[in-house]
Amino acid sequence: MRARVLLAGVALGATMLAGGAATAQAAPAAPSGSEAAATVAGSWVRIGTGSESWCRSMAASYAGSAYCSFVSTGKWALYVWVE
Repeated sequence: MRARVLLAGVALGATMLAGGAATAQAAPAAPSGSEAAATVAGSWVRIGTGSESWCRSMAASYAGSAYCSFVSTGKWALYVWVE
């Protein structure tokens, strides 16, 4: 009985070790030109336009840096900082 438990433990350990090694080798490939992110890190990105109240509310609820910029009568643009 002890031998059976020992062999089962060794088999389970070997399976876990082999599974961990296979997982570590399966790293995703880097995105190519067309699949790369559209935004440049470390820049202000325009999210959209709306009323001043909408813009200020969205800027206040954003976790990072954000600001509103006047566009035209009744329209404000929301910008957020993207790292």
